[in-house]
Amino acid sequence: MSRDYRINTFGLTEEQNALVENNIPTRDYEVFDTDAPTDLIAINCEVLIIYAPEMDQDSIGMIFDYYSQVNGCTDETVIWLGEPKPPKELQKFFKCYDSFDAITDKLKYLLLTAHSKSKKAHEYSEKLVNGLKILALIRSHPGISTQKLAELTELPLRSVQRYIAALQATGEWIEYDRSLRGWKLFHGISMLYGEV
Repeated sequence: MSRDYRINTFGLTEEQNALVENNIPTRDYEVFDTDAPTDLIAINCEVLIIYAPEMDQDSIGMIFDYYSQVNGCTDETVIWLGEPKPPKELQKFFKCYDSFDAITDKLKYLLLTAHSKSKKAHEYSEKLVNGLKILALIRSHPGISTQKLAELTELPLRSVQRYIAALQATGEWIEYDRSLRGWKLFHGISMLYGEV
């Protein structure tokens, strides 16, 4: 699964954007300087750097409303610069500073930390998707072999075995049926899906 690494900025000067670009965590990143506040939530990124004094009140309200509604369930790191400060409930998700100068010395660290957070979230999501794929395949094809699961999911054989063990550890009654020579759900019932 390929990814686009992006840092979206709003209200920064050319010099500040150049400084952000000089501190990107990997060469795969691009810095996207936008003048449309809606782009900040519409365009996927790992980091948002917003200089609030350059944004109008309606746009600030839109940003606050969006992040209040998603309640911190996003992968991106939001660096909020200047006034007005976000509401208290958002300050636990946003990294708030008085100005760009306040982050200049720690910019590399902030971007690297955001990259690491995003990478972990992506890896977790990918593992969750793989586990669900395997469970769905076992559910819809009782008796499916480990080899066939590996082919269909494009995962190594050993990884498929680990996913099955993890699903079993979470309470899914996946069992190997010797007569079918493959995996099936015990009595066709999945905790996640219910009865087959």
